[in-house]
Amino acid sequence: MSERNPRPGRSPHRLLRLAIVLIGLVAVVTVAVRWLDAFLVAVSVFMLVVAVTTLAFQLYKWWLPEHNDPMRYGRPDEPQLPGVVLVPMRHEEAVVEETLRRLAGLNHPDYWVVPIVDHRDDPVTADIAHAIAREFPSRVLVCSYPESTDVHNKPIGLNAAVQLLQEMGIVYEWIGIADAEDLFHPDLLRWVDYRFRLTGAGIVQCGVQLMNFAADATHVPPRSGPLSRVRRWFAAQTSAWWRAANVLEYYKWFQSRLKLQAATQVMPLGGNTVFFRREFLDALRERYGMWWDEECLTEDCKIGILASVLKFKVDVVYVDQMVTREETPESLPAFLKQRVRWMQGFIHVFFEFDWVRLPTMAQRVLAVYVLGFQFFQAFTGVFAPFALVLALTHKSPIAIALLATLPLALSVLSVVLDVLLLRQFGQVFQERTRLRDYAGLVLGAYPYQLVLSLAAAWAVARYALGRNSWVKTHHAGSHLTSPTDRTPGGSRERSSAVPRQARETSPYIGKARVRTWPR
Repeated sequence: MSERNPRPGRSPHRLLRLAIVLIGLVAVVTVAVRWLDAFLVAVSVFMLVVAVTTLAFQLYKWWLPEHNDPMRYGRPDEPQLPGVVLVPMRHEEAVVEETLRRLAGLNHPDYWVVPIVDHRDDPVTADIAHAIAREFPSRVLVCSYPESTDVHNKPIGLNAAVQLLQEMGIVYEWIGIADAEDLFHPDLLRWVDYRFRLTGAGIVQCGVQLMNFAADATHVPPRSGPLSRVRRWFAAQTSAWWRAANVLEYYKWFQSRLKLQAATQVMPLGGNTVFFRREFLDALRERYGMWWDEECLTEDCKIGILASVLKFKVDVVYVDQMVTREETPESLPAFLKQRVRWMQGFIHVFFEFDWVRLPTMAQRVLAVYVLGFQFFQAFTGVFAPFALVLALTHKSPIAIALLATLPLALSVLSVVLDVLLLRQFGQVFQERTRLRDYAGLVLGAYPYQLVLSLAAAWAVARYALGRNSWVKTHHAGSHLTSPTDRTPGGSRERSSAVPRQARETSPYIGKARVRTWPR
């Protein structure tokens, strides 16, 4: 794509963004200073609403017995719809070969896998992708990232790939998105094909699940200085407090929350394992001038809102055995940066005001809650130290004090449920859950929320300053391997199609062996 279409929607000028944030901050401080008790009541009521809705999102799957019936999705018949799986890849030496090999061998007779690579910026990943394409010439087609721009982000690559499909005359009825490290179940495309035809949906969103509670030491960034190996091992083992919480977020989001939001027809989609009918993509292109918004950091969130505006149905499919497996970020700073990008993207979608065109008031209110929640999360991070001071120095009426404790009680209940869900997760996915994981989940519950609040405050600041750079999440392949799966020296037992030059220039190639997929 040599030309860029204008960005859909409307986003305020940088100075206006900054003014909005500053005015909001001044208003909150003014109310807090002049009417402290009223301010505490308002904050407590809103926190109570947040706690109740969080539990509702978390428990929706268990409200009705049919939600837990794996047969509710039916049994796939023979696939009939040709499709394409797009795989954006940038600096993915550790996972590109395994991902493309698995995607090329899925159980569907008519589909293409299209890795999107930047030859100029990342020749190693590009070389590996081309090698796999030569091995699977009728299945894998490499798409070059546009050289007409110095901006690197996912939606630009996705738009370029769809443009390539049209230029080459490739026939497709659906397009799916995979991340570079994704492990698709072999039968996933058969399910997607079947659900499209059964439900008439414009979008099928399937489950995604993070797998590793604590990273293997080899997947933690190297340490320098004395005792580097010991410190690296310690960093991996003591990361359970945030990794377990991150794993459970996905577990609750895809099997419960997305189903509730799909029922209300207001939902931000997942960024991968999501599949679009061509009819929907064509309607999106006709209405907004492009398929994915190239300036949005959460193109998946925006396209989910637009699907509701255009009145296309979203079908959410979650079967434990069919989920796409991924890894948690390599470190806490990497997790923080990932969340900053996501939250800033939600803020971007909020201020483009596409949600005001949703059909019902209930949908618009839910959209404001989902997209605008980042502001509340940023506020809680800033307000936390002042809340501690007020708790020690300010004497509020008993009724206000009791009201302020209700959100805390529900938060404790949420942590108890998380412990039960972690145990269930370990049983379902045959992952060993240690006392370390439970302790980290409980003791790290509040610090984890502080990290999210910090990310939200950072996201608000970046949005106000107009900083829209894409922070890439590094993938090490820690969900592909366990220490017992490795061969001596970390090499693969089978031969590889990766060029020798690419292997010699990358320290990551051949370090992971994939586990056998459970049937």
